[in-house]
Amino acid sequence: MKRFREFISTFNQIIIESDSFSEIGDKLVEIISPFIPVEWSSICIIKGEKVLISSLSSKIPSYFKEGEEIPLSGTATEYVAKTKKVLYEKDLSKGYKFYTGKYHFEKGIRSMLRIPLLSRGEVFAVWVIASSRPNAYTEKDIKLLKFIASQISVPLKLFMLYEESKTQYELLQSINNLSRFILSEVDINRVFQKFAEELKKYIPFDRLSIGIIEGKDIKYVAVSEVIKTGRIEGTKVPLSYTASSKVIKTGKSLIRKDIAKDKIFPLDETKLIEGIRSAMHIPLIYRGKIWGTLNFSSTKPNAYGEKEKFIAETLASQISGIIAITYIYSPFYNHLTEVYNRRYFDERFDEEIEYRKRYGGEFCVCLCDVDNFKNYNDLKGHLEGDKCLKKIAQIMKSTLRKTDLVFRYGGDEFVVIMPDTSFEDAVKVMERVRKRIKEKLKDKNITLSIGISSYPRDGTQRTELLDKADKRLLKAKEIKNFIVYQD
Repeated sequence: MKRFREFISTFNQIIIESDSFSEIGDKLVEIISPFIPVEWSSICIIKGEKVLISSLSSKIPSYFKEGEEIPLSGTATEYVAKTKKVLYEKDLSKGYKFYTGKYHFEKGIRSMLRIPLLSRGEVFAVWVIASSRPNAYTEKDIKLLKFIASQISVPLKLFMLYEESKTQYELLQSINNLSRFILSEVDINRVFQKFAEELKKYIPFDRLSIGIIEGKDIKYVAVSEVIKTGRIEGTKVPLSYTASSKVIKTGKSLIRKDIAKDKIFPLDETKLIEGIRSAMHIPLIYRGKIWGTLNFSSTKPNAYGEKEKFIAETLASQISGIIAITYIYSPFYNHLTEVYNRRYFDERFDEEIEYRKRYGGEFCVCLCDVDNFKNYNDLKGHLEGDKCLKKIAQIMKSTLRKTDLVFRYGGDEFVVIMPDTSFEDAVKVMERVRKRIKEKLKDKNITLSIGISSYPRDGTQRTELLDKADKRLLKAKEIKNFIVYQD
């Protein structure tokens, strides 16, 4: 009895010191192993109609993964929950009563013992231990494990409740932080990168994107990725090619465990080539209408389950409307060219100057004028002219860095603010933009002339910087398809 009391005391200390449920499970196995043979162990937590595989400790390769959720129906966990009794399968080679037994046996498990963990008379989880040997557990072992289970059930339940409340609190904190940030920021890429940072705390991903529904297409307006794909910001793909089409149709989130085993959509083959194995798609809703999807991708199969879905849906539901208002209905957004407008440029430009005066540093402003646009517009008409302006804006966005901001300044003029950028770097980046515009629109005889000014090199006041950039732009226009950056 003294040994039991010491065990319970040790276990309670473990709960106090542990950071996670999994850590508790590992240490539990560690302290019972000298007395009872354990080669595989888990705590199966009952969550409604699902079973969460937790605290997985295994010397035998496991079919199931830590954090994986499976249907409760038809499992041994369901049986133990209903009967509230210990279940001992002495030798799986002689047959198994539950469908999960097949997977355990294939991995080398021969005997399994399941002990109910109860709180207020109800089974909230099942403690599972297993061995590669048949008939591994004696009546004495079972009696000991039942006693241990009776003593650890309440502290385990309390730890679970603490973990759940802690997660909910952290989610609320994230939602509040994101909401404040979104309401103070109109740059969708900055909003999205902040959103991605928060999500990374809870959900693994190698690629994250927001897709906006545009008629029969889906357009990717924000992307955060480790792996490189062709679906960069501004890319449009036929909606029917993507898993988002199913989300739009059903109005429900979609988890894809392993795309290699479940190729349904035309884009799946491309995803597999890029290394993507599993995905999760969450609807983004505003005023009862799905306006887009939040898309997670991982290079690992089975990366997403009910836990990840719950977290993603919780965050998405709280900020979807704010993002929609900020981005789709933003008063700072020029919807023709899909870049920011003059109003936001004036505001952001003044903010940048004030920030540099207070904290130091440098930035550049680049005035850009489209060469030969009037002739093209007169010849092709305003509709084609609008398409051309939009094309130019998209080329600029895709060529510039994510930190650079593009604005429609008026008519066929654009302006770029390049924060934390030296004069020399600004020239190099804008040279790439100029060359790409010339290359992509050579059939239209459209090019770009650019005038650049730099803070504090060319001045520290709004008028100084804009006058310098404007005068240099006029010189560039005399030559066309040229950049002027000094007097």
